[in-house]
Amino acid sequence: MKRRGMALGLAALMTCTALFTTTANAKNKGSDEKETIKFTYWGSGDEKKAIEESVDKFMEANPNIEVDLMHIPSEDFLTKLNAMIAAGEAPDVSYSASWKCQMGEDGLIYNFYDLLDDMGLSKDDYLSTCWWNWSPTESAGPVQANVTTNLMYNVDCFEEAGVDLPPTKVEDAWSWDEFVEMAQKLTLDTEGRNAADPDFDANNIKQYGVMFGTDWNVYMPFILSAGGGYLNESMDGLGLNDEKSAQILQNFADLINVYHVSPTAVQKNAMPSAATALAAKQTAMYIDGSWNHLDLMNSGCNWGVGVLPIDENYTTFFDGGSLIIFKSTKHLEASEKLYLWLTNPESSERITELYRTLWMPVQTEYYTDPDKIDFWASEELPARPEGFQDAIVKATYDHAVVATEINVKNFNEINTLVGSALEQVWSGKKTAEEAMTEVKSQTDSLVEGTYSGERS
Repeated sequence: MKRRGMALGLAALMTCTALFTTTANAKNKGSDEKETIKFTYWGSGDEKKAIEESVDKFMEANPNIEVDLMHIPSEDFLTKLNAMIAAGEAPDVSYSASWKCQMGEDGLIYNFYDLLDDMGLSKDDYLSTCWWNWSPTESAGPVQANVTTNLMYNVDCFEEAGVDLPPTKVEDAWSWDEFVEMAQKLTLDTEGRNAADPDFDANNIKQYGVMFGTDWNVYMPFILSAGGGYLNESMDGLGLNDEKSAQILQNFADLINVYHVSPTAVQKNAMPSAATALAAKQTAMYIDGSWNHLDLMNSGCNWGVGVLPIDENYTTFFDGGSLIIFKSTKHLEASEKLYLWLTNPESSERITELYRTLWMPVQTEYYTDPDKIDFWASEELPARPEGFQDAIVKATYDHAVVATEINVKNFNEINTLVGSALEQVWSGKKTAEEAMTEVKSQTDSLVEGTYSGERS
């Protein structure tokens, strides 16, 4: 197997043997002494506050457990975590991203399947597409809390432009051409002319029709629906330069450089977060993850959600990191209790609030039992606007595949290279096909297929 040192770093791997020595003492069951466990996580200011409050409630319910919270910005998370591991100070429980699977292969974290009985859980409790497996019998666990790619919008922008709101049912989804047309009508220059007007001034735009996240989670539903893939059909190389995949990437770039309905990277960097941009009418629509819903709820924006503009072979996914438990923990039972608390939508009032705003459940019953759906997705809730159950819950549950980052081996390393190459596509310096063909020479040595054995 090829080495994937970028994900962990040499120092972290050298500590693997030392970390194993503590595993035998991991289950301090039956002890009345107060235990302290370290929990590392990331998230926006609202998420940070929510986690702090929910962990406070956990400690009230478990007075013999003290949780040492360590909030780390997502962009610095892996670097900081690697340094902690190398210093022999790994957390007990942690948020995680795609790099966790290599940690599993290197023996740093528990195989979650080995912990199921301990926690009174069953694999069948969870959605089948949400498992972070590094082998058929070894797993970093199911997604902790689902998120999904969605179309968010400012209702007032649509009403002021006199255009219909985005559809919420898959069968009514816009085609890409219809979506571009809507984005043109919603893009306004400082004189109030929209982007379809021949006198439109593309150099002086006050409201964009759409903004979008530029990472894989935004473009991959469109690529999968078009029959393309992140990897090629033989899964031995990058597939983003293939005709179908490259065309989707080019479609997004054209929103910026051809139609002028989306800001350039430079312009976007000077703009606020998705929620603030929508609330301030700097953009009328935003395509990105559902983690924005908590911030939108708090923004005061009159907002809504719709299905993605995919009118054929609608395909999408649930995604999210899993909570991982390090083998170096001396407090396995306490770590398991925290895991159960944070992943149970009904463990406490504050956790329930998280699953009604920021997160989505990962247990199957919350998508199949009408009462359970209403528990977290009732459209009477502030972060669940009209159409949420159709556009987010049903559309994703009915059309979900395994998310690309969950499935593709070495994804973290590959996607770092892909993301850098795509900057030239978003800027208009290269076509998607050119940029992806060039980066393919760097990424193909990292490609080892997928964990499921199926193309992603």
